[in-house]
Parts: sequence; structure tokens; C-alpha cells
Amino acid sequence: MNAMPTGSQQKTAEIQKQVYLQHVTQLYSEINDWLQQGTLCLKNTEIEIQEVLGHYSVPQLEIQTDTGEILADIEPAGASVLGAEGLILVKGWLDKGYILYLGKSDSIETEGWYWEEQRLNTPPHFLNKTTFLQLITWVSDYEFD
Repeated sequence: MNAMPTGSQQKTAEIQKQVYLQHVTQLYSEINDWLQQGTLCLKNTEIEIQEVLGHYSVPQLEIQTDTGEILADIEPAGASVLGAEGLILVKGWLDKGYILYLGKSDSIETEGWYWEEQRLNTPPHFLNKTTFLQLITWVSDYEFD
């Protein structure tokens, strides 16, 4: 039988959710900056997620071409992830990718969002404009100029 979370556990879970939401918001701001000069459009929505930390609303992004073709959904999956501080799924018609928020460690020098490829023995890629556009191409087969 599951025990009810204590007050301190609930407070810790709330802090984890808030930190995760801050990281997601910061990433979305960067994505907006990266795509500002192009012909792609961002559509903001909200989704509900249920995870170990509870049920809560998170922002979701949809990346579209100027003709309305959906290239990718940027969908937060939660703050409670083994080996990371958060997960976002990037879903396109061709494939899906994973973005993890990683803290500093022996193998990670810079805290932040990383694209985790599904290939073995491939280290995660720190998410910047170049790697983000590669990820969108990976999931959608869209070629950037």
C-alpha cells in the first residue's frame, strides 16, 4: 500500500515541478529566438501531465511551417526522470527525439538541455540552435536553409 506523502515530500515535489517549469520556459524562449528569423511559426498550447510528482499543467510548443504544416510537437513529459532533471519529447511525423535537462556531472560540463540520440555510444548533444535544428530535421525531415 502506498503511504501518503508527508508535507516535506509535497513541498519538495512542488519545488521540483517549479524548477522544471522554469527550465521548460527558458528553453521555449531560446527556441523562439532561434526560429525568429525563419519562416517557421510557433503555436503555444498547454497540456496536463501526470507523473510521480503529481498532476500539473505544462506549456507545449508546436512548430509549423508558414503554410501550416506541423513539423514537430515539443511536449514536456515531466520532471521525474531517472538520471535527469526533466524530459521533453520532440515528436515529428518521421520520428521522435528526447531532450533531457542534465545537471553538471563527471560527463556533463555544462548544465542544461541535451538532445539524447537513440544510437548507442553517442554522447548527448548540448542543445543550441545548431543541434536543435538538427533534431527538428531528424524528426520531420525538414531541411533548413
